[in-house]
Amino acid sequence: MTGEAAQQRRDDAGFVMKNILVAVRFFLHAFLFLVAGVFGILKVAAAETILIPAGPFIMGSSEADIQWAVRQFHSESFDWYRDETPARTVTLPAFRIDKYEVTVGDYSSYLAATGESPPREFNPRHADRPVANVTWRRAKDFCRWAKQRLPTEAEWEKAARGTDARRYPWGNEPDALNANVRGMGDSYRNTSAGGKFPEGASPYGLMDMSGNVWEWTADWYQPYAGNEYDNDFYGEKFKVIKGGSWYSNLDLARPAVRGKALPDQQKNYIGFRCVASK
Repeated sequence: MTGEAAQQRRDDAGFVMKNILVAVRFFLHAFLFLVAGVFGILKVAAAETILIPAGPFIMGSSEADIQWAVRQFHSESFDWYRDETPARTVTLPAFRIDKYEVTVGDYSSYLAATGESPPREFNPRHADRPVANVTWRRAKDFCRWAKQRLPTEAEWEKAARGTDARRYPWGNEPDALNANVRGMGDSYRNTSAGGKFPEGASPYGLMDMSGNVWEWTADWYQPYAGNEYDNDFYGEKFKVIKGGSWYSNLDLARPAVRGKALPDQQKNYIGFRCVASK
């Protein structure tokens, strides 16, 4: 075989392989769209939003709150909680927030519409579970596609706690039966379908604001106004995540807790929900 003929065969093989890859990607996106349709999702959960009325609420934790947490959970240091202080009144305009975390089914619709690649460990058959392994940027892009946005930390916390400074969405007492959290003997090895813990609903009726997956917010991890404690992690490096997850204990599932993650992190315990200004 001449060199020219061999090169032609290589070119032909490369052309065939390129077309195969294009076809595979097309059928993958088609499959994701069909699965979303089969499970009847197609953004149903994301479209179900709850109005959070305008007005003040208590954000953060008081000194008494963090003393309670240290005693309750036998924590080794008060320093773990200092970024939650001080408790203060924050006033917000009205907004609407998703009742449920964004699901795999919702995200399948987004992938089919945009041609984006799915995150790792993405399983369309778990359409009613929260999507995870999504970076902050991908979460933001989804919300924009849905004509919404990521919540600010204050919006998220008000939606989770209401206006009475409660420690959990359901009240002041830690109750492992009210959330999908770590090591509590429930039937879930990781995430659960949205709304499986109705006793854990927030005062406004939101589901899974404690446990299941941590949720991205729009905000950088910065000190609260009036906070008097140094923290090397403050700045524009980490985004705030809220709510704890299936991998968290009940301490971290308190809505006042300020989790943090690098914006490009993809974790199987971080998801999100969206909001819209009213």
